[in-house]
Amino acid sequence: MRSNITKSIFIVIALSAACAVQSCTEEKGNSYTAKTKVNAEGLHFIRTAHEAGLTEIKASEIAKQKSTNSQVTGLADMVIADHKALGADVDSLAKHKFVTVIAEVSHDDRAVLDSLAKKTGPEFDKAYIEMMVADHEEAVELFKENTKSNYTAVRDVAEKGLPKLEDHLKQAKAVQAGLK
Repeated sequence: MRSNITKSIFIVIALSAACAVQSCTEEKGNSYTAKTKVNAEGLHFIRTAHEAGLTEIKASEIAKQKSTNSQVTGLADMVIADHKALGADVDSLAKHKFVTVIAEVSHDDRAVLDSLAKKTGPEFDKAYIEMMVADHEEAVELFKENTKSNYTAVRDVAEKGLPKLEDHLKQAKAVQAGLK
């Protein structure tokens, strides 16, 4: 009797393992990408653009509260307005392509924002502007790469957003030069 139970348990485990291996085929692994109606590069663009936009908005909201420098707060106003509009385009693209995006900034970005919020005065202004320059350099590169996307909707969002991001970078560098 005990032998039959052991055999039965072994068979159940073997069948479960076989099912698990079967479900890990390359075709099934790529099924999420197929369901999203976008390839891995498009998926990366949507998620990265979404996350970066949220982070830029949050950092700029902090800048509006903490900075007394009119150039810094002016840049923050522009970033908030433009990134909210761009974020709506990215979110619409995500919905259209069935891509799930997270509504909050990542843990790592939250730590950066918390560190930024602890700064005051010129130290804050310098840190915020350095963040804007670095983040917008990355965003410009991401959007430039995706202006060549095989997906028209991805390409359209990238082409529409790129000039604004380039302007933000230009403005951030101008403010940065004035802070030195």
